[in-house]
Amino acid sequence: MTPPDAASTISDDVDAGPGEATPIAPLAPPDQSILDAHPTPPAVTTTIESVIEGHDAELLWEAYRLNFSPLEELAILQHLYEREEVLAELANPRITKLVGWEGDTPVGLAMLTNHLESVPQISPRYLRAKYPDHAAADRIYFGILVAVSPEHRGMTLFNRLYMEMWNIPAREGGVLVFDICEFNRMAFDTDSLVQRIGSNFPSATVETIDRQTWYAAELPHPLPGT
Repeated sequence: MTPPDAASTISDDVDAGPGEATPIAPLAPPDQSILDAHPTPPAVTTTIESVIEGHDAELLWEAYRLNFSPLEELAILQHLYEREEVLAELANPRITKLVGWEGDTPVGLAMLTNHLESVPQISPRYLRAKYPDHAAADRIYFGILVAVSPEHRGMTLFNRLYMEMWNIPAREGGVLVFDICEFNRMAFDTDSLVQRIGSNFPSATVETIDRQTWYAAELPHPLPGT
């Protein structure tokens, strides 16, 4: 289909004969002011870090807060921890950090560790009893979180961080354990999602090893006669 304004590019002083192509005026160079107003964003890269402090840590704390604060009303288990706790995890060299960078700015974070005592909400004894061979070689990893800055949601960074997080224990023949709240599990069909991710890793198996169910009993009246 011819663009509506294509006629304006035809040279009026050329009489095109039968079978002759109509000459087109050359395109004007792009307006530099437009290019300056819409610069090409720097490529997003990922690195593995052991300690993150200072301004970068504050930026990642903010990305974490924006990701997990909505779950305060959607999940009964605590997901949003205090700033000091998160900064302490970022500074803990026993916790591996996968960081997504846009230029020099951190815009995504995944954290995992094989030092299970660094994760107070889990039972290291349970995992070591379930995976004794992996435990003997410190090849049990717990995936703590994945968080991406809002402006990078819907892009590929989350998937890149997730795949790289899985690949760290995979390089050692290890096991990765992580938890997902019921809201995210249902909203994103994570039962199918983790199976699809696992299918990228040769001979991998994925299973649900535990599930916590919360019950609530509304009791408007006591037992009769009490």
